[in-house]
Amino acid sequence: MGLNIRLLNGDKCVINGAVISCRSQRTTLSVENFAQVIRAPDILDQESVKTPSQHVYFAIQLMLIDPLNTDRHRLHFNTVMAQILAAYANPDVIELLHETLMLVDAADYYQALKRMKQVILYQKQLLDTCDTDMPERMAAGL
Repeated sequence: MGLNIRLLNGDKCVINGAVISCRSQRTTLSVENFAQVIRAPDILDQESVKTPSQHVYFAIQLMLIDPLNTDRHRLHFNTVMAQILAAYANPDVIELLHETLMLVDAADYYQALKRMKQVILYQKQLLDTCDTDMPERMAAGL
């Protein structure tokens, strides 16, 4: 069973490094064998990368989109992943990060991106909690 990708006019996706655009009303692509796929809504642009988790996601994304420069993107991934692994204490997040490492080692970038999305959501929750608590902490002199 293949992966069906529905695209509407103007939608894009990347399959094995090739950018695919829909120029008609709509189309459905059927990918029948293993391929690295990322849809436009899941693609981070460089300007929107702000957090360490997003940097890891972005490096993996570049390995998928730009396979000719995987070695260069892998160096950035290794650096940021080492930093982020040292920063987290949550065992579930650490497990996701180790799974991400194994998937990147296996060049399964799509699955690695899925794991990193979970880490990004966790980091966002942490940052949102900090933002919510900050006025109270400042008022208390903490």
